[in-house]
Amino acid sequence: MDHREKEILSILRRNPLIQQSEIADILQISRSRVAAHIMDLMRKGAIKGKGYILTQQKYCVALGAINMDIRGVADISYPQTSSNPGRIYCSAGGVGRNIAHNLALLGRDVHLISAVGNDFYGETLLEQTRQAGVNVANCIRLHGQNTSTYVSITNQHEDTVLAVNDTHILQQLTPQILNKSRTLIRHATVVLADCNLAPEALEWVFTIADKPPIFIDTVSEFKAGNVKKWLPRIHTLKPTEKELEILWGKPVNNKADRLNAVKALHQQGVQQIFTWVRDGSVFCSHKDGEQILLTPPDCNVVDSFGADDGFMAGLLYCFLEGNTFRESAHFAMACAALSRASISVNNPALSVNNAQELLNQSRD
Repeated sequence: MDHREKEILSILRRNPLIQQSEIADILQISRSRVAAHIMDLMRKGAIKGKGYILTQQKYCVALGAINMDIRGVADISYPQTSSNPGRIYCSAGGVGRNIAHNLALLGRDVHLISAVGNDFYGETLLEQTRQAGVNVANCIRLHGQNTSTYVSITNQHEDTVLAVNDTHILQQLTPQILNKSRTLIRHATVVLADCNLAPEALEWVFTIADKPPIFIDTVSEFKAGNVKKWLPRIHTLKPTEKELEILWGKPVNNKADRLNAVKALHQQGVQQIFTWVRDGSVFCSHKDGEQILLTPPDCNVVDSFGADDGFMAGLLYCFLEGNTFRESAHFAMACAALSRASISVNNPALSVNNAQELLNQSRD
């Protein structure tokens, strides 16, 4: 299914009775092109017949941050307080948004729920995310609020020296506002939430999503604690070792500590835990006892920023496909490697075929 077909399906889901001429106006294409795309969608089985009765599709709902990423990469190892030479990159970002974008690149149906301001950044982010194939109909625009912005400074070795994340607008994403999306969430196949959400919003997600499994991205050690009391409701968790410490409540200084921490979280109900280790490997653990330590496959590394978002998208894709724990872990690691191979946080080359090809190369 190509990008245009996904756009048309998204419009039809919002309004199944819409006229082809109206779709043409929205997409700025001819009515005849709309008719041709609809015929193709009927042949593919995405539309059952007249009236645009859509085939029920498995889909993911992602809730979390959408923000403008501004990254400065200094040319020296130890940036000073004065002006430093280097490069500056601006791109669409936000943990929830990045994961949704990557999942759309993998060809899955994904809806993003977030908030932006009524400003240039907000308009730009929604349009770029929509063009990536993500349904943003449930994102809200708030007047008088600034769109979230993430500013980071890294050195020439890609180590983050300082980062500031202004996500105050997400405090406005209250249960009252979120209630309009309750039906969408309850019928989702899987729900992804990042810990940028306010505690009240996370509580709403865990309360409303009583059937679909919930995947959690802990985001940072400062925000990981927001889901500590919800561990029994979490299906899949992706923390760093520092974030694992917050959730366990004890230091993780070695492999034995990590094993004990993971075991303790499993006992509370978390089914899958994928812990990012400092050396770039991922410790993968299932509640049933299966555990593997994966190292990144051989792949050209351009920028590691956002690799964990590619990893989480890979896990969500595999869940929607019904893959095993081991298959999911390996595929997600390939998605992370492809993310590292691009200067863009969302590598346009991320696809199921490219991830599978990378896996096949690693096995040779």
